[in-house]
Amino acid sequence: MNQRTRFAANRAKTRFAPNMEGLETRVVLSTTALLASGALAPVRPVAAEVDVSIFPLRYRPFTAMFKGHYTAGPARSPGFATQLYMHGGGTSSAFLHGDVQLAYYVPEDPAKPAVGQANMMVKNIGDTGNQFGANFTAVPGAVDRAGRPNLFTWSQNDLSGGTFNGGQGSGTLKIIYFPTQKVPRGAAAAGRIGVIFRGEIGVTNIDDITRNS
Repeated sequence: MNQRTRFAANRAKTRFAPNMEGLETRVVLSTTALLASGALAPVRPVAAEVDVSIFPLRYRPFTAMFKGHYTAGPARSPGFATQLYMHGGGTSSAFLHGDVQLAYYVPEDPAKPAVGQANMMVKNIGDTGNQFGANFTAVPGAVDRAGRPNLFTWSQNDLSGGTFNGGQGSGTLKIIYFPTQKVPRGAAAAGRIGVIFRGEIGVTNIDDITRNS
């Protein structure tokens, strides 16, 4: 066999000849057929079956005690006779350390109760936004020897945030006055003050479900 014959034989051995295989026949369903079969039926979310407008709250007793300084004087809002502001620090059953800002107004009409608002701010390493706000109203006839209102009923307000966001609470507020003879200019009274909140609060527990028990 000559060289030309060997070259032709090698080409015959290395020839690429793929085989063609037939594809199976499949019927593509139309959109109408898919809807009829239920394949394109909309998926209903689970939440749609549940009313989530009211998130369940977990209630627990609440106590908070603060002390600080107060000043009282003529009210700067129409319809009120006197006003009182206080700020201080303390603790509670819901947080270890906190600050409070509190104010109430006594109406000119003695038949109307004093009304006020308090904001309790949690003190910790980071600024978490945890704060508890409460509106309060004086109990009729509850005054100390100097005629100052000293017992109120309170309820949680929308100033609450962080752990207390979306919660509810209510209870009583006791105020104890320790007036001083040294009164700042422009004030009618001043001194030290103690406030005690007692009641019950309900929280959602979604901020820290493992610790907020």
